[in-house]
Amino acid sequence: MHQETIRALGGAKVVGDALRARGLQIEDVTVRSWTLAGRSIPARYWVHIREIANEQQVPFSIEDAARAVAAEPIEVRA
Repeated sequence: MHQETIRALGGAKVVGDALRARGLQIEDVTVRSWTLAGRSIPARYWVHIREIANEQQVPFSIEDAARAVAAEPIEVRA
C-alpha cells in the first residue's frame, strides 16, 4: 500500500519536495526507501502524506495505512 501511495503521489522526489515545503527535513532517498519491500511510511508522516494526497485528490486513509503496517510480517533475527 505504501509503495503504491508514493507512486500515486508522483514518486519519491515529488513527495520529498512536498514534505520539505511543509517544513520537514527529509531526503528523497529516505522517501524512496519507503517504497522498498518490507518498508513503509513511518506513522509520523501519515498526516502530512494525507494532506499531500488530499491536494492531489489521491485517496489515502490513515486507517488503511495503519492496517497495512499491522499486516506486515515481523522479521525476527537470530
